[in-house]
Amino acid sequence: MPVIILTSMLLLRTFTFYLEILSTGISEHMTALEASDEYRGAGVRRYSAEKEVKMLRGGLLQFDLTKKINTRSYMINEDLLVRAGEVFD
Repeated sequence: MPVIILTSMLLLRTFTFYLEILSTGISEHMTALEASDEYRGAGVRRYSAEKEVKMLRGGLLQFDLTKKINTRSYMINEDLLVRAGEVFD
C-alpha cells in the first residue's frame, strides 16, 4: 500500500509539473505578443526570452526535473511598413 501511495503522489507531482510548463509557455507567448504589439521601431526586431521551470526532487524522485522554454518571435511595425509601400507608389 505505501508503494501505491508514493507512486500516485509522484504521478500527481509530475502532472502538476507539466501543467506548470504549459502555463509558463502560455504566459511567455502572451509576453511575446505584447512586446510585438508595443514595438514602434522602423525595422524588424527579434524578441527572445528563456525561462526555466524546475521540479525539485523528493520522495521517490531522485533527480531534478527541469524544462527550458525558449521564446522567439519577430517584431514588425505594420504601420511603418504600409506607409513605406505608399511612398513607393
